[in-house]
Amino acid sequence: MKKLLISAILVQMLLCVQSVSAWGGWAHDFITYTAEQHLDKDVKAKVEKYLGSSMIDHCRWMDQIRKPVRDKKHPQHQYYMAWAHTLAWHMITVDEKLQLSDKRAYNNDGDLLPNLKVCIENLKNHRNLTDSAVVVNLKCVIHMVEDMHCPCHIYYTEFPDCFRKPGVKYRWDLFKVEYEGEPTTNHKVWDGLSILALYPEYNEDHEKFRSKLDNLSPKRQARICEGTVEDWALETAKDCRVIYDWIKPNDKLDRNFLLKHRNLTIQQYHRAAYRLANVLNECMR
Repeated sequence: MKKLLISAILVQMLLCVQSVSAWGGWAHDFITYTAEQHLDKDVKAKVEKYLGSSMIDHCRWMDQIRKPVRDKKHPQHQYYMAWAHTLAWHMITVDEKLQLSDKRAYNNDGDLLPNLKVCIENLKNHRNLTDSAVVVNLKCVIHMVEDMHCPCHIYYTEFPDCFRKPGVKYRWDLFKVEYEGEPTTNHKVWDGLSILALYPEYNEDHEKFRSKLDNLSPKRQARICEGTVEDWALETAKDCRVIYDWIKPNDKLDRNFLLKHRNLTIQQYHRAAYRLANVLNECMR
C-alpha cells in the first residue's frame, strides 16, 4: 500500500484519468476553499504549483478515482479499478468504547487513519518524491482530512452491519430516510445536505459561505489544531455518535432538522478546514 502511493509508474497512470468538477462534493468544496485561505503564502503557491490549480479542483479526486468505469472499453478502466480498494480509506472505525478499532472495514489495508498517516509522512518528505507522487499524496491528504470530520464517516462496531462487504442491499450508514419529501439516505443528509441547508441562498458561493462561518479567532483556530490525527479521530467519533440517536430509518426530515443541529455541522466544518490547512502548512514548508 505504501509503495502504491509513491510508485511513479502507477501514479503516472492514475494522472491520466481526467478529473471532473463534481463529506459530499459541496462540503468538500467549501471546506477546501476555507482551508486554502489559511495556508501560508509560500505553501499555497507550492501546493498550487504541484496540483496545477486550486485545491478545490482536486478535493473530490479520491471519490472519483476509486469508482470503476462502467464502460470496459474505456482506456482508463483498469486504472480506476486499481484504486477500488481505497473505499475503506474514507472512514474511521471505533469500537463500543469509542476507541480506535483494530478491525478494518472491507480489506486488510486499513481504514482512513493509517493511510492518512502514511500520506502525511510522505508529504513531509515531499522534496525526495517525484512531482507526480507528491500530487497523489496531496490529493489523498486533502480528501482524507476532510472525510475524517464528516459525521457519517465514523464506523461504529456497535452496529454489526458496519463490516458488510460492498454490494449488499443495506449498510447501517446508508439507511433510507426522506428529506423534504424526497428519498435519500442518512449518509447523504450529513455528507452534503447539512452544509447546504445552512445558507441555501448562497447557491454554493464559496466566498459567501466562508465569510459567514470562517469567523474563529486565531487563538481558537490554534486550539482546534492541537493534538494528533488520532486525537482528532477520537474527538470526531465521540462528538458524532449522537447522529444515530437523532435519525432512525425511514424518518422524514426537513431543513428545520438540520438547522436544529447546525452546531455539529459548523463545528466539524471548522475542524476540517483549519486542521487541513495546519497539516499542509507543516508538511509543505
